[in-house]
Amino acid sequence: MSVNSVRVIKLVALAGATVLVGAGAYMAQAGLTTLALERQQAAQVQARLEAARRLLPEVDKREALSRSVKEVTAKVNETGFDPAQWGERRIRRALGAVSRVDAAQFLSELRAGGRGALFVAESFELAAVSKDAGLFNSPDAGDQGLSLGVTGTLHFKTAAVAVDRP
Repeated sequence: MSVNSVRVIKLVALAGATVLVGAGAYMAQAGLTTLALERQQAAQVQARLEAARRLLPEVDKREALSRSVKEVTAKVNETGFDPAQWGERRIRRALGAVSRVDAAQFLSELRAGGRGALFVAESFELAAVSKDAGLFNSPDAGDQGLSLGVTGTLHFKTAAVAVDRP
């Protein structure tokens, strides 16, 4: 072999090695880019997983509420409760001073319906106005009455109306 042939072979080998190194570098760069994207996707999936785990207690509460509603509905259906036989009225008495007699009368009117009525309070405040007075003690001579405030809904049984159907 001549010197030129050896040089050509060496140049071809060098060129081949350069191409292989370039291809390897390209593949390594593509692999690193893919790895970075996959790490980013994994971080996003992890964040969504953590968010879902934080929501799990709320889901459990809603499932328990749903089961409770179903149980109550079943009990209501067993008793033959008819919502058409019940009415409701909103009651609101602003917080203010009232005598003990008036407070007792108001509270007895709330339960006047007996088993045919149900008061569902959203807020209920009752307090003695006098510093030394109590709710369950006999009032002193200087008693200033009570402070009473109520907000809620009074549910009451209405008269059943027979409906003739054709």
